[in-house]
Amino acid sequence: MTRSAVAKLLWVLLTFALVAGACGNDDDTTESPPTSVPTVDSTPEVEPALTPETTPEPPPAAEPTPDATPGSTEAPTPDATPGSTEAPTPDATPEPPPTAEPTPEATPIPESTPHPSGLEVAAIGAAASEWMDQARVPGLVLAVARGDDEPWTFGWGTRDLATGEPMTPDDYVRIGSITKSITTATVLSLVEEGLLDLDTPVTAYLGDDWYGDYEYGSDITLRHLMGHTAGFVEYAFDPGFFVLGAARLSIPIAPEEIVRFSTTYGPVADFGTKYSYSTAGHVVAGMVIEAVTGNPAHAEIRSRIFEPLGVENTYLPPGEFPPEPVTEGYNRGLVASAFQSLTRVPDEARANFMGSDYIATLPYPQEFLQSAGWTGGGIEAQIGDVPRLFRGLFASGLLSDASIAEMTTPSVNPGYGLGVGLGDVNGQTSLSHGGGVPGFRSRVAYFPELGLTLAASANLLQPEPDMDELFEALLPIMVESWGLSD
Repeated sequence: MTRSAVAKLLWVLLTFALVAGACGNDDDTTESPPTSVPTVDSTPEVEPALTPETTPEPPPAAEPTPDATPGSTEAPTPDATPGSTEAPTPDATPEPPPTAEPTPEATPIPESTPHPSGLEVAAIGAAASEWMDQARVPGLVLAVARGDDEPWTFGWGTRDLATGEPMTPDDYVRIGSITKSITTATVLSLVEEGLLDLDTPVTAYLGDDWYGDYEYGSDITLRHLMGHTAGFVEYAFDPGFFVLGAARLSIPIAPEEIVRFSTTYGPVADFGTKYSYSTAGHVVAGMVIEAVTGNPAHAEIRSRIFEPLGVENTYLPPGEFPPEPVTEGYNRGLVASAFQSLTRVPDEARANFMGSDYIATLPYPQEFLQSAGWTGGGIEAQIGDVPRLFRGLFASGLLSDASIAEMTTPSVNPGYGLGVGLGDVNGQTSLSHGGGVPGFRSRVAYFPELGLTLAASANLLQPEPDMDELFEALLPIMVESWGLSD
């Protein structure tokens, strides 16, 4: 039986297991990137209205007359109830006429203080809140930058449902496959130096045994790998890889193991002529970077990309780690069902948010999870670094015009070049990439005609609607706030 046939059998078996694990929950489906997972809309909780405090009435005058106190209904008499004041005698000094009670002025509504960025932050917050409610996302961080200005960052919601701590832009998140754009740029910088060639077979750099028995292994080039035309399986969504990972969550997985898994699987698409998204291609690219430089991939990426662009809060595990762990991330759909079906779920990993059952990521060992993406999806960063990092690939002089043209020229997929998505949002040309790893969904988009970059990360895989809809709602607000349409 071939590996592909075994995989199909595993899919069938795992599907039964996942359906059973997700029984009673209508969120048991997920995407094959970049399609989103359907979910059920929910109505956000409405907080009860506050009751205004009662204003105390002023004390009565010392000697009231029948018409002295505004609002009184009858005059007191000499034989009134004990403690009443006697009526005045005829020669008593007449009381002055009552002063009309002044009409209180309305409390002026304070004007909202403009944000230093000039952005309509109330509108941004409203759009983010609406998307979070629809997608049932606990927490969201956003960064937006105009040109090469310092990004403005925002955070909403909760970083940890167990503690209620707020999500902030200082939290580290996993940006997943946005890493592919960074790895591609690193490869192209080596091409510019003459150390690599996009169309030379990878065997020239890794030897003849790197691909095992893969049918087209001897012909695979870096262009095939980074343009997703090598025919590799997407191991990150393969049931066999789920089973492999569940058995060794505390043990890192080496790039060579990932490549062996992917190449012994057999081609899943026509080699060289059909687009088939696969993280394995950029993992092989990371191996090539190490082979030709003699340095760890994370060190080359740091010296060639991070440091020139001035990003200080971005890291590529497992070779390096942020100074503190990423924020808690949550899973639903297929990934959550896989955790439930293939692992013993720690009690502290179970969570419920807006009526949906989630599985948290951090209660599990992180060694496998932090090594499985590597140069194909492993970067951890603060969201404020991401616009500067992504825009810098295209508009900072980091890469030559020829290299940028290689990245942004469509291959067999008109919506993808080399390591970057090509498209538009609301009619505006965009260069973008998304990322989805257990616990996080992220996206970045650079709009060259506007000089605008947006980046966001939610601590949920998989939100529905996906982040495309969030960006569609946010872009007009940015354009209007900064007058970018003029």
